[in-house]
Amino acid sequence: MKDDKIIYPELVEQCHAYLLSRGVDVSKDVVYRNMIKSHLIDQNGQPTQKAINEGIVSETNDPNSLAVFKAQNPLFLPYDDCHFIWMAESQEWGADLYVAEDVSKRILDGQVVGDKEHAKAVLNYLKKQRDDYRE
Repeated sequence: MKDDKIIYPELVEQCHAYLLSRGVDVSKDVVYRNMIKSHLIDQNGQPTQKAINEGIVSETNDPNSLAVFKAQNPLFLPYDDCHFIWMAESQEWGADLYVAEDVSKRILDGQVVGDKEHAKAVLNYLKKQRDDYRE
């Protein structure tokens, strides 16, 4: 049976998306079974206390939570939390230049899906800023 005919729990979907973004080609069924085997979710797809205690999932669905933001945007999962800041005025998360540059490079290298023209523009902007700073 194909994965697209089965409705998987949200945490399985998020983990699957993350693995795909990292180049790991695995079925959702394998992800589901391994998450249960590792005691990260129960058979209903709910996070276990172990997963909460280890910070793998958040107890809350607070939209301002960085964990929730990263779960909704798996592209940012590989980056340490110190690279992100909550911008109160716009009520959204922002990433530092390291993340902006690295994500842009990953998009252009085809490692992740994204707008290649925008990625090129970001890299050109960052290069110009560095060149201007050196002068």
